[in-house]
Amino acid sequence: MKRILICFALLILLQAVPGLAITSQAGAGDEVEVPIIMYHSLLEKKTNEWNIFPSAFEKDLAYLAESGYTTVGVSELIDYVYHSIPLPEKPIVLTFDDGYYNNYSQGMPLLEKYDMKMVLAVIGKNSDHWTAHANETDERYGHLTWPQIAEMAATGRVELANHTNDLHKNENGRKGCKMKSGEDEAAYRELIAQDLEALQSRIEEHGIARPQSFVYPFGAHCSKADEVLRELGFKVTLSCASGVNHLRVGDEAGLWKMKRNNRTPDNSVEEILRRVADS
Repeated sequence: MKRILICFALLILLQAVPGLAITSQAGAGDEVEVPIIMYHSLLEKKTNEWNIFPSAFEKDLAYLAESGYTTVGVSELIDYVYHSIPLPEKPIVLTFDDGYYNNYSQGMPLLEKYDMKMVLAVIGKNSDHWTAHANETDERYGHLTWPQIAEMAATGRVELANHTNDLHKNENGRKGCKMKSGEDEAAYRELIAQDLEALQSRIEEHGIARPQSFVYPFGAHCSKADEVLRELGFKVTLSCASGVNHLRVGDEAGLWKMKRNNRTPDNSVEEILRRVADS
């Protein structure tokens, strides 16, 4: 009887308090749909097929807010799958690949304005370079310095993902961290492990939580890379395949090769969400 009265009181509270967030139940067998949007660069001038105007990003955030979406980090997805901690009713993840300076200069003020979060996938060597040349920062092609990354993480709005330390390349027969044809497996595993751990350690050196997610450069992956990622303790990997993700409590495989939808100047987050909902 006491439990019934408590539940009744909670129901009245939810109805009486405007804007009080109602979270999804995290029961066994339940399924939560999680779309992920992939951004790169925010620039006032189009320079390539990836960057969008900051005003377009703001329109995306305004649409998400008006439509009842709540941005979450990958850590919250892990908590749901591994620990049955509920997610919001309409969770969505916003990822930014490569760690461009304009994610800080243009993106952070808008995230603060709309009270939202991002997952930032950084490349170690790029941030090393721009930290050493901080006086040369350029919004067009500059990357984040380590102090800027630490500042972003300290806000609680930014969660880091590993995007390799020095393997974000497509050269000499290797695409990203994918194993080359005929490559010695032992040497390959050592290469990947050393590269990823170098970035993990660098992130921790700057007082930032060790990332639990990995973003495949160019979306290129293979089973041997996945084995190394698991050995290093990663729980989430993010691909470049489009679609919506379906997560269930206890289904750890659902966090692997998660689908992301590329936001380009030719679409909008509203169009993307409508498309994946119909797929």
